[in-house]
Amino acid sequence: ACPSQCSCSGTEVHCQKKSLASVPAGIPTTTQVLYLHVNQITKLEPGVFDRLVNLQKLWLNSNQLTSLPAGVFDSLVKLKELKLYSNQLTALPAGVFDCLGNLQRLSLYINQLKSIPRGAFDNLKSLTHIWLFGNPWDCACSDILYLSGWLGQHAGKEQGQAVCSGTNTPVRAVTEASTSPSKCP
Repeated sequence: ACPSQCSCSGTEVHCQKKSLASVPAGIPTTTQVLYLHVNQITKLEPGVFDRLVNLQKLWLNSNQLTSLPAGVFDSLVKLKELKLYSNQLTALPAGVFDCLGNLQRLSLYINQLKSIPRGAFDNLKSLTHIWLFGNPWDCACSDILYLSGWLGQHAGKEQGQAVCSGTNTPVRAVTEASTSPSKCP
């Protein structure tokens, strides 16, 4: 079976460019590739992907997501590619990527992120490419230090360059001395 608004081919489900406001029901549990990009999805319900344990590619880019529910990707242990670019994400929940040990490509560019929760990328043992540019990274607040330190250790994985809001300093060049906990919102 295939959701009525989508088209399906083998283990691929194509729901892109359908003016969808939410993730459609009835996506087969065997799905390996799920295209939901270029819709008007404003929120994800908790548990929306929990049955899709075989997913390897999930494209959610170019929607209107402002936040993600905690644990939303926790069942996607086979996921290799996650596209979240061109949304309006203002923050990420702690541990949101913790179960994605096979993830190779993570796209977070062009959102409204100011920092990344400490430890958010620590379990991404297979990651080869990450996109973070086009976010208003707040480099005055000491919360940025996790991301700057991570980028320093994984410089070869960053595609494009995350820069600080207002100064265009590369985030990976930010040092503790230039930040302060008192500058956090």
